[in-house]
Amino acid sequence: MRNSFDQLAKKVVKEALDASGLTIIQHEISRDAQHADLLHDPDPTRDAERIRLGLLGRLAAVLCLLEIYGHAPDGAELRACLGKHFAFWEERERKTRAQNKRRKERQLPPEPLIVPFLWLIAAAASAPMVRKLKLEPAPGWPLGVYFFGDDLFRVGIVVASELPRDRSTLLVRIMAAGPMLPQAIADLAALPADAHERDVAEGILVHLQRALGKKPSRTLDEEELIVRMQGTWEKAREIGRKEGRDEGRAEGEARALLTVLLGRGIAVPDTARDRILAQKDPSLLERWLKKAIRATSLAEVLGDPS
Repeated sequence: MRNSFDQLAKKVVKEALDASGLTIIQHEISRDAQHADLLHDPDPTRDAERIRLGLLGRLAAVLCLLEIYGHAPDGAELRACLGKHFAFWEERERKTRAQNKRRKERQLPPEPLIVPFLWLIAAAASAPMVRKLKLEPAPGWPLGVYFFGDDLFRVGIVVASELPRDRSTLLVRIMAAGPMLPQAIADLAALPADAHERDVAEGILVHLQRALGKKPSRTLDEEELIVRMQGTWEKAREIGRKEGRDEGRAEGEARALLTVLLGRGIAVPDTARDRILAQKDPSLLERWLKKAIRATSLAEVLGDPS
């Protein structure tokens, strides 16, 4: 993850998984001060939180390192990921042995070693890489998910460009970015306004859009993201209006306003939501809606912090 999108996946993963276990960005692995993109240590009591994350929740059901590439990784990148994975594995074994030695002295039963898993998530995979690694589709998993080395290596490879285009894979496709990101953003915009995936990812995407907008020069991918995100908010506004049209102009404007606020990542407390839905003046709602498209806080829209 070495381009301007490198924080997108990390932030999406942390936002999504924080509720289901400990998630660390840039986890340092002691040998040679290496860093994994992400480490997730799942809380076994938080299965419900993981289930609603779809494929990402399945990946994060075990102690794992996640390495993410917005392109097809080459051999050197794969070897670097494996090196960090094996170093972390060895580190866990050393710590478990030391812990169990102390437990034995206190006449306590030993703690089992929790062996980590490595997930390499890539926007694409080259045909030579797939052939050389002899990758086979993982039974019981969506297309695009492969296992490598069985329990000897404990490595999984997720190729985002091969994943089914459905809701269960959406967060992983956003994380991988790359050429498929505009399509994933369109899928995100098509979800219901209260979809959990929107809560997780939209605010992060807005932040990325703004950061890219301030860059003096941008790549074609960066330009496309900016255009796609602006289109997403405009589309959300129109969808909200259409849904409420049959129920009156005021309610349509209110629905559009709530949709845009959610899309912008602006939190709307219940009191403010009730105030918006109870407002019967379409002109006032229209003014709030225009402000919401560019606002960064609810106070900017409603004129107070309620």
